[in-house]
Amino acid sequence: MKKYLLSVFILLFTVSLHSREVTAMQASEMAVRYIGNRTSLQVSVLDVIGVGNGKSGCYIVNLAPQGWVVVSGDDVVSPIIAYSCTGHLDCKRIPENMMFMLDSYVAEVNRIATKVTEMHPQWRSYSWLQTRSSGGEIEPLIKVNWNQSAPYNIYCPGRGGEHAVVGCVAVAMGQAMSVHRYPSRPQGSVSYTASNYGGLSIDFDAERAYNWDEIVAGSNNYDEVARLLFHTGMSVRMDYGVDGSGIPSTDVNRISNALKNHFSYPEGVRYIWRDRYTDDWEQLLINELNAGRALVYNAIDSKNSSGHSFNIDGYDGEGHFHVNWGWGGYGNGNFSIDNLRDAAMQMDYDVSHVVIAGIGAANQVLKSISLSNNHIEEGLPAGAVVGQVFVNNDLPEVPYTVRVSGVNGKSVPFVIEDDMLKTTEPLKADSPKQWDIEITVSDEVSGTVLTQGFKIMVDAWKSLEETTSVNFDRTTRIFTFVTKHNVSYTLTDEQGRKLQSGKLEPLPQLQIEAASLPAGKNVLILRCVDEIKSVQLIK
Repeated sequence: MKKYLLSVFILLFTVSLHSREVTAMQASEMAVRYIGNRTSLQVSVLDVIGVGNGKSGCYIVNLAPQGWVVVSGDDVVSPIIAYSCTGHLDCKRIPENMMFMLDSYVAEVNRIATKVTEMHPQWRSYSWLQTRSSGGEIEPLIKVNWNQSAPYNIYCPGRGGEHAVVGCVAVAMGQAMSVHRYPSRPQGSVSYTASNYGGLSIDFDAERAYNWDEIVAGSNNYDEVARLLFHTGMSVRMDYGVDGSGIPSTDVNRISNALKNHFSYPEGVRYIWRDRYTDDWEQLLINELNAGRALVYNAIDSKNSSGHSFNIDGYDGEGHFHVNWGWGGYGNGNFSIDNLRDAAMQMDYDVSHVVIAGIGAANQVLKSISLSNNHIEEGLPAGAVVGQVFVNNDLPEVPYTVRVSGVNGKSVPFVIEDDMLKTTEPLKADSPKQWDIEITVSDEVSGTVLTQGFKIMVDAWKSLEETTSVNFDRTTRIFTFVTKHNVSYTLTDEQGRKLQSGKLEPLPQLQIEAASLPAGKNVLILRCVDEIKSVQLIK
């Protein structure tokens, strides 16, 4: 896919003196030790290929009997860029999107090496191989490796015996759907005009049900797979072409809408832009994978307006996600998902990431666990509420058992009571500032268990003015105030008559319906010990 959606997976460089270029032998040693540590297998170097213009920004190290590692060509950045414990990488066959990633990486390594001289600490020690929250290893969820050309494109529009390619969006959608083998059939209809083929239309309601056994097995020369991929392409109004098929990179909502409207996926399917996401991005991806849902991931390069859609379907527990590029299995491997945007290192590589999450069957018992808030002020007494726990975007039901623990069973100063995450002791903002926790929900009826990870931040004392925020929902016409703990409030009208009063507990938030306010200048007064804040609500 050329004109629209090229994947870019590059390690976020953390630089920590004595920088030097890495030799091919050093890269080989690193690759052998890394794969050996991960698999306990005896491997040797098959070949080493430098990537860069006369100066290696990175090395592709192919191993025997199998496996490959992409190693940095300079020790100012983290050593391991990407790897796979199976297969080999041939530079002549590397997918376009992956090659772009390597070229971009080389350019950034060379630029950083002119500014940074200190060796990255991960070259000195292997103690950095640590498991993130919630995550031990998650094996790749997708068991298929589909492509865009024949025989996968036999149902795509064509002319003169030549069919358009499937399109990376269609492949990524189909591969994600294969995990739950859902739905049983498509629904609705689509009609639109494609630039190369004119009017295109399909009546999904008239289509026969899917045979998921044949789809997963690739029976009949992938005929049923090709039909599914044609459906996913049509559902997003694919702009088909023999050299590339795609959708505008800004129209990722087409993917989530198609999954819900034409393939019966639940309303929880949504698209999330990384630049607009305020919580931990990697934890979001890990939680989706822990829930058994593969992700459709899009990345665009604004420099040349090229992009790619692919799948993230696994995690190695060490900061690398398994990527299925959608090129028939070629190049699949484990990659760091961080992009190159770090002001501390003067990096400003403009790459936009967006993920389609929630791609699970509608009858999935436990879909998600969420927390209404993940910040707590330091010094509050035991029993202070961090946030409300929600299961499947609702309060936990009776058959559910909900518990909290630290990663790998570590003890943490939190407990869940009355569907609330509470502290069990006063917390300090510097010991530690962040607590990694796991919330586990068990459904007693189905025997289903779901664990999701969260990062609880302990904030240093802030004033009432600093902590108070307000949001007005124009649809519901409700004001929502969020503030600190131990706050009381009084709402008065223009004449000073009391309308409401009370304490903001157990959660430090307040909702006021605009319809409930009398005309004129209403005043909300918040009090916390000797602090006072007033807000005018004019109707």
